[in-house]
Amino acid sequence: MKKILLFLALCLVALIAVVMLRTLSVESKQQPLEAGAVADGNLPGAVERLARSITFQTISYDDTTRIDYGQFLAFHDFLRESFPAVFEKLQVEMVSRYTMVLHWQGRDPALPPAIFMAHQDVVPVDDDTKDLWSAPPFEGLIRDGVLYGRGVIDDKINLMGQLEAVNQLLQKDSAPQRSLYFVFGHDEEIGGNSGAAQVARLFEERAIRAAFVFDEGGIVTYDKVPGMDKPVALVGTSEKGGVTLELAVQIPGGHSSFPDKETAVDVLVQALVRLRAQPFPPGLAPSVRDFIEYIAPEMAFGQRAVMSNLWLFKPMVYRVYGASPASDAMIRTTMVPTIIQAGEKVNVIPTIAKARVNYRILPGNSIEDVIAHTRRAINDERVQIAIVPVGREPSPWSSPDSTGFQSLLQPVKRHFDDAVVAPFLMIGGTDSRHFYGVSPNVYKFSPMVDPIGFHGVDEQLRVDAYPKAVGFYLDWLSGL
Repeated sequence: MKKILLFLALCLVALIAVVMLRTLSVESKQQPLEAGAVADGNLPGAVERLARSITFQTISYDDTTRIDYGQFLAFHDFLRESFPAVFEKLQVEMVSRYTMVLHWQGRDPALPPAIFMAHQDVVPVDDDTKDLWSAPPFEGLIRDGVLYGRGVIDDKINLMGQLEAVNQLLQKDSAPQRSLYFVFGHDEEIGGNSGAAQVARLFEERAIRAAFVFDEGGIVTYDKVPGMDKPVALVGTSEKGGVTLELAVQIPGGHSSFPDKETAVDVLVQALVRLRAQPFPPGLAPSVRDFIEYIAPEMAFGQRAVMSNLWLFKPMVYRVYGASPASDAMIRTTMVPTIIQAGEKVNVIPTIAKARVNYRILPGNSIEDVIAHTRRAINDERVQIAIVPVGREPSPWSSPDSTGFQSLLQPVKRHFDDAVVAPFLMIGGTDSRHFYGVSPNVYKFSPMVDPIGFHGVDEQLRVDAYPKAVGFYLDWLSGL
């Protein structure tokens, strides 16, 4: 017994030694903040131009017959009026009539170009919520230092911020080393198939290979990364996939006064309960592993020990991240019913009951895996399963070691309080997912802090936050 206890004690000591050694040996992946002047993004009239951009109701609807393309054309006229240097000196090409592509010729043709993206379109405002807004969603009003409006953070802050920076640099007769393309899609909110996808196909046909692609995505956050007491700039290096499955049950109905023991609604509800009770197992996608490697050295010793020794503490990490919906979405394929349909009259038992379940697919899983998991979890042949209308697989992974990722570190730190920059997994989709045939290095970041109202009521941006975004682009573009 003594020998066994001694052996166990030695094992424990060895285990502690390994954990300590790995914890102490992790090195920071952050660049020290370099000395130098910070670009001033507080340009005359910039806030007013951003506010005016909100007034153009460039709304994408799933029912494309409802889209008012006249608003997009008017928005284009406004951009030409607001940024004369851009439209005089850069090559302008329209794709699918409404998507705008700008080409800024660089000084060194041997360097591969870089592509910057943003989108013009915005999601609709639900009529039932218009009275809940603090200011009308399409008037571009500024109240108490806050600009309210649909699209201000998704995604006109990026589109307008990029144009402000380019226009300012052109006025100073500045030109980048490498050529730059700016792609402003018109249908990102409904998949980007007519806009960004067509541009990507065009670039591939022209054999344009980019050093990197940059699009909207992650943010700077003060409170969304467990265990961090510093601001973290989250830069997306891959995206989850997505698919919606329709579950349908058909059982003869009838009059509600003499119901059968089990109806179509009963079967459907039971199927949803079983499905929700069996979540996908957790996992660490490459982008999430990179995220951990970047933030671990910046954490307090206890958290650093956990994050630096996933071989031992992975179950603990899964428990911590699984406790919050936002962080749980980073470690598993998620699923949630979003639409349920059955019945039209209170005294008639419906014959058909349907539900749509939305899945966001973790890299490493696939649409095929989603369907198989759903069938196993429900385990009822009466429930028919179909994809509606079409899904997308998770995107490829982009390395944080590339020129593109590394070149944005200093601009982020200069304008966002020396934030810790970290790769992460995007749980939503962007136009840039169409561009992996143009470059393997695709990054997603929006230069703003903990935005409020994304796709919801009171979408807003503090007026004093916008110069940071413009300055970020000024610093980055001037260094390319």
